[in-house]
Amino acid sequence: MTGRKRQPPFPQATVRQPFPTSAAMVPAPAARPLVSVVMPVHNRVRYCAEAIDSILSQTLADFELVIVDDGSTDGTSAFLEWYRGLDVRIRLFRNEVNRGVSASLNHGIAQARCDLVVRMDSDDISLPERLARQVAFMAAHPEILAAGSALRMIDAGGNIAGPPSKVETDPQILHSRPSLAHPTTILRREAVLSVGGYRPAFDHAEDVDLWFRLGEVGMLGNHPEVLLHYRAHPGNVHRTHRRRQSFLAEMAALAAYRRRNGWGDPVHAEARYEEAELADLLGWSEKARQAFLRRMEA
Repeated sequence: MTGRKRQPPFPQATVRQPFPTSAAMVPAPAARPLVSVVMPVHNRVRYCAEAIDSILSQTLADFELVIVDDGSTDGTSAFLEWYRGLDVRIRLFRNEVNRGVSASLNHGIAQARCDLVVRMDSDDISLPERLARQVAFMAAHPEILAAGSALRMIDAGGNIAGPPSKVETDPQILHSRPSLAHPTTILRREAVLSVGGYRPAFDHAEDVDLWFRLGEVGMLGNHPEVLLHYRAHPGNVHRTHRRRQSFLAEMAALAAYRRRNGWGDPVHAEARYEEAELADLLGWSEKARQAFLRRMEA
């Protein structure tokens, strides 16, 4: 990073202030920081600056920000390259083609140098105390392998759009119904790797599948405080792929039921299944699948 302030390649993109503009303001990169933040990005030039700035402005400064550009084509790549030049804590990787969120997360986690990995989406805003609170939470609860937090919705323009969310904190309930908000989570890297990481077969509900598998080898938790502002906009996955997301979440639960009853999990992690094919693989009848889809469309 240089002492000279650099101009962003896209002045129309929102860059929040303050953000570091001199080498004296940024700590030297540790050989192994306290926590890794992993952020996959695909075509988010409008929002990614606010997301990145919210990490660079954390009260806990001993982190690395691992960004995986998942084959962006809208100018995001140039913007991320500009940001990498601003702060030595940013490590940037690029997929030459769009590989999807699970593959990008797995790549980022593989590159992470810390046992603790914080998830960050490229259109959300982490509150300044997020890293400090979550690192302290995991230190106080060594039995927890993944933990989320409460969040608050904001609209596309960043305005508060709802009350704080309520989170479940009972470990037994989280074991059977793992309700962790994916963008708020902190994970133990070795635990994620030990269960095989994210499975692209469940893209759009990859988090639900991972929570079930982590819950079979350890405990899940939630921090009760709001630590992230979740941005609602037309590009959100739950809007663009709502039906498939719900279907895959149901399939993740069914796969967990099979594993927990000793029947095995036949899903190939890297495969891409048609809905009927996946349902049949997991023993879901066509009648049950159609009934579920009718409920989703009602």
